[in-house]
Amino acid sequence: MCCTLRFERLSCHVTPQNIAPYKTLHNPADITRRDLRLGDHVMVHRAGDVIPRIEAPVVHLRTGDEQPITFPEVCPRCGSGIDTSEERWRCEQGRNCHLVASLAHAAGRDQLDIEGLGATRVIQLVEAGLVADLADLFVLTREQLLKLERMGETSTDNLLAALTTAKEQPLSRVLCALGVRGTGRSISRRIARHFATMDNIRAADAAAMQQVEGIGTEKAPAIVSELAELAPLIDKLAAAGVNMTEPGATPPQPAATDADGDHSSDEGAGGPLAGMTVVVTGAMAGPLEKLSRNEMNELIERAGGRSSSSVSKKTTLVVAGTNAGSKQAKAEELGIRLATPDEFAALVAEYLV
Repeated sequence: MCCTLRFERLSCHVTPQNIAPYKTLHNPADITRRDLRLGDHVMVHRAGDVIPRIEAPVVHLRTGDEQPITFPEVCPRCGSGIDTSEERWRCEQGRNCHLVASLAHAAGRDQLDIEGLGATRVIQLVEAGLVADLADLFVLTREQLLKLERMGETSTDNLLAALTTAKEQPLSRVLCALGVRGTGRSISRRIARHFATMDNIRAADAAAMQQVEGIGTEKAPAIVSELAELAPLIDKLAAAGVNMTEPGATPPQPAATDADGDHSSDEGAGGPLAGMTVVVTGAMAGPLEKLSRNEMNELIERAGGRSSSSVSKKTTLVVAGTNAGSKQAKAEELGIRLATPDEFAALVAEYLV
């Protein structure tokens, strides 16, 4: 699909929370190569479910008012230097550049799901000097919280209860909360399912990390390096009682390979979705109604399957809810098995939590 849009502004923030909405707009080299300018009309290409990509400026629509994009020399947020060693520039302070954004991300529904810990509350905790990193959240006391403005007994007890619940989140959620560069929800789940424990993850070198689906030769060393940098924080989290294991996962067996020569493990063994690639589309209902898409993907993987965002010949099952749209149509065209939300819920009932 191609279209034109007015390119009004470019966000040059370099923290993980400020990824631009188009695939190539975080890459200064790509912007320079394509000669994009502020005020340009641009061609946008989107294939399937892939993030839209800026193809080129529409030169004949230029009026002369377009301005070259000037890249920052220091971090716009904190004034520190910028690490330009990779395509996506980052503040040299990393996640410490904006502690509030990092903590709010960690508390989000798809990470540690800490109810009552929004950005406003995080700012309050940081400004009060009670929290300097993620682990500090888990050693907060009732007395400390009650001294804060707008923190009565009920809100304090609710937040402490939410933090206690967050400690029991699976390892995959903890990994995602840490915001390791080169990972996200899907990769965090795959790493956790592959290694089963944080100790195994931290012991993995780049070669071992490459055995995780979706992690290649470039990404693996970066993940290993960043996990090493995060070692003090991970130790603090473990000491605070945060879970460091992935339920249902087993450590990898390096010598085991399948018939195609791919590395295999016992993860998901015996599950109803073992060996299946599952796509979820449309609005869920019934027992699945309140699950986010990330929670649906976690459910699929707990039941032994592999979640995917796109329908292809490799897809085994499509769970089609209300307004499923093009993915359901493609599944019907390819003769792929379809299931309603209720049918799927019955199939994986023992894995619903």
